Amino acid sequence: MSNSITVIITTYNSAFFITNTITSIINQSLKPNKIIVIDDNSDDLKILKKIIKKIKNKNFNNIELISNSKNMGPGFNRNLAWSFCKTTFIAFCDDDDYWHKDKLKYQIQIFEKKRNTKLVASKKKYLKEFSKIINKNINLNLSKISFFKLLFKNYIPTSSVVIKSDLKDRFSNEYYAEDYFLWLSILKKNYECYLIKDYLCEEINIKNRIKLSSNKNKIYKGALNVLNQFYNDNIFNNLLISLAKLYYYFKMIIKTLK
Repeated sequence: MSNSITVIITTYNSAFFITNTITSIINQSLKPNKIIVIDDNSDDLKILKKIIKKIKNKNFNNIELISNSKNMGPGFNRNLAWSFCKTTFIAFCDDDDYWHKDKLKYQIQIFEKKRNTKLVASKKKYLKEFSKIINKNINLNLSKISFFKLLFKNYIPTSSVVIKSDLKDRFSNEYYAEDYFLWLSILKKNYECYLIKDYLCEEINIKNRIKLSSNKNKIYKGALNVLNQFYNDNIFNNLLISLAKLYYYFKMIIKTLK
């Protein structure tokens, strides 16, 4: 089984902190074959180009920078980079996240043991200060990801995900819940997907940074729009989707009242 891996990093105005992210990827015990950094029309693109050039010359030759002429959003960017991938696996990472040194090794081991698997994710740690994560031993405790459970909470962090590149489904091009759409699309086809119940990535704390994920109400609205696309002729399926929508409506109300 070929273990070739491309890592896709989506980025926006990250030149002053993305080096930590890329370093954690380059230093993987199972090294990726290629890294694609896709920039969404950043103000600091000139600085980012210098960083990528330096990394290419000194640390990791097969790193490519793609830049958009206008802001297109994370889903569009990941899909665009995906179209250039020729490896067996694709891993996704945000520009302010950091990986456990054995993340890719552990995930590929699961693909090798469970040959019908299409997606392997892990838990993600959110910390107030950058901790260089947790280079501890991992037990590889797994849980199978359920479509119906995921309806009520998107517990798959995008930066933790490794997928098979031959999947036909793609991210939504919407700005919010674009990843949620892809995970549900994959699970709806009954592909095997697993969650490692250990922290293999963490978010780097960047002070005063405004992120798309900070706007919870827009995330909840995005989730509602995604759920609307998964109604079908199955009454049980539709009932659970309606209950999940009520759950997100409730969260929006609570958020508004705070």
